[in-house]
Amino acid sequence: MHRWHARRASRAKLPTGFVSQPEPRSIGLYAKGRQLIAGNFLFSGYLIEAPGESIWSIGAEAPHVIDELQGCSWLDDLAAVGDAKARARAQAWVFEWIDLYGNGTGPGWTPDLTGRRLIRWINHGFLIMRGKDREATDRFFLSLARQTLFLSRRWKTARPGLPRFEALTGMIYAGLSLEGMSGHVDQAIAALEADCQTQVDAQGGIPTRNPEELLDVFTLLTWAAQALNESDRHPPEALIAAISRIAPTLRALRHTDGGLARFHGGGRGIEGRLDHALASSGIKTRPAEGLHMGYARLQAGRTNIIVDASRSEPARWIEGRAFGRHAYQGSGRI
Repeated sequence: MHRWHARRASRAKLPTGFVSQPEPRSIGLYAKGRQLIAGNFLFSGYLIEAPGESIWSIGAEAPHVIDELQGCSWLDDLAAVGDAKARARAQAWVFEWIDLYGNGTGPGWTPDLTGRRLIRWINHGFLIMRGKDREATDRFFLSLARQTLFLSRRWKTARPGLPRFEALTGMIYAGLSLEGMSGHVDQAIAALEADCQTQVDAQGGIPTRNPEELLDVFTLLTWAAQALNESDRHPPEALIAAISRIAPTLRALRHTDGGLARFHGGGRGIEGRLDHALASSGIKTRPAEGLHMGYARLQAGRTNIIVDASRSEPARWIEGRAFGRHAYQGSGRI
């Protein structure tokens, strides 16, 4: 059904252009951006050396690598470099995506990947369009609009948790930014409000208990709230409340060296991303005593220990558990 709706969306005639553009907030790595320019593709612990090759010619036999490619988070790394070569790579690979997959084909037409991709394309829209002629910019905007239309029809099929938050935040970004897409914003806000109440518990935790995934959710929620504020729309109370619950939990799960505790498939997080997300949220609440998402924190001076102190989960939950997109990646994670 994803493929069917993607093909329907790819035939739609839609208005194109930016009404407004959120301030880019996604953080990339300069060193990784330089490696991409050199043709060294490092995704999910796999290094593929292919100088001169397109990013779309790699990773065909590794589904989790394909997810990283199709989500276009690598645009953050190229934007961190920001020079002419980085811009050329970003433009070439985005327009190649439109040529290869913009007609509704390929593995990237899922709600979570589409939401992730929309956020990056909108964040780095000026980088992608700089120096392009009118025909190219029209193609870019039309692809954005068609992906938004697909997302408006398929977000409900995204798995609750991080995938759903990615889909809904992408729809909010697109609805606020693109001409003719504002009608999708209220639907996305209502769904995001409901998920904030059901997927973020009273202690600021999520069902997977993956600290890095919690950071991903927190980052998406702060982006959504900031985009709404910048468009003179008040974020719903449930969204602000979820951000307020998560912030102290993340502080409790952060080691004194700045990295997150690594549990349930999560890594330590991209350098500086946690500090940036906490600062952007404006929430300064410190962790209270007791457990945080089932973890206990012990600290003396610069030494700390974080222990999983939750009760064992029922076997039926463990067997059916979805650990998130980092669970199977070969970079020191489960």
